[in-house]
Amino acid sequence: MEVTFWGTRGSIATPGRGTEKYGGNTPCVSVSIQGHHIILDAGTGIRNLGLALKDRAKRGEESRIHLFLSHTHWDHIQGLPFFQPLYEPNTHLTIYGSSKKGRFLSSILWGQMDVEYFPIGLSDLAATLEIQEISSREIKVGPMIVEWEEQKFHPGGSVRYGVRMNGKRIVYATDVELDKIFQEGAQERERQLGSYLEFIENADLLIADGQYTGREYQKKQGWGHTSIPVLIDLALKARVKQLAVFHHDPRRSDAEIDELWRLWLEKLKEKGHSITLFWAREGMTLAL
Repeated sequence: MEVTFWGTRGSIATPGRGTEKYGGNTPCVSVSIQGHHIILDAGTGIRNLGLALKDRAKRGEESRIHLFLSHTHWDHIQGLPFFQPLYEPNTHLTIYGSSKKGRFLSSILWGQMDVEYFPIGLSDLAATLEIQEISSREIKVGPMIVEWEEQKFHPGGSVRYGVRMNGKRIVYATDVELDKIFQEGAQERERQLGSYLEFIENADLLIADGQYTGREYQKKQGWGHTSIPVLIDLALKARVKQLAVFHHDPRRSDAEIDELWRLWLEKLKEKGHSITLFWAREGMTLAL
């Protein structure tokens, strides 16, 4: 499986010289193999992904794309109207989202392309489009299997996804406030912690929300995002092999991310941990 980061920034796109290295586009990750494409979220990063897929459409080949939304906050759907394959007649795009939203998912996606916000409506697109609320525990996309779970600790809710094939597993778990688990009563804390650890256990790659430092989180409680110390601690407990810290704070510069990375690598080295830790960078591709 080939994993590419097209957008790694959280909350709002942040173009500029200070974000050139890690990127300023909002969340979008692709997982591809043998012509099968899974897309995780449709932030502004999906525009560049669409341009990369355009050459395939030019050759007249049918393109089947599966887009899995963690949730429908603006930073996770705002790139969809600019996704070039939507304007190609040989594209078949299926969009999946939380079953808890029911028909609300469809109305949100239609609404953001209302004439008051965008000049082209969903009904005017050349591609074949399906919008589905997830109804089964697993979804097959070519040789890949996608599994999912609802995440409680985010305003409006969110979904985490696992993609597996041939013994390899990628977990995408952004926009969740894991610190809140430890503020729950003992029984609920044990249930939520057990559920999360089981889902990410032994993941070959965990792409996860680490928007705040521990100090920043003290002022951002209830905002729906995880602190870096809690994220790393849980990844270690679950024996994750590689951790990509994701959903970077829009105020975080490349230099600040570099410094965080250096500090945490030193801490892990001192304690003898073997996890591969990095901050997700736009344009980065990993092969699993």
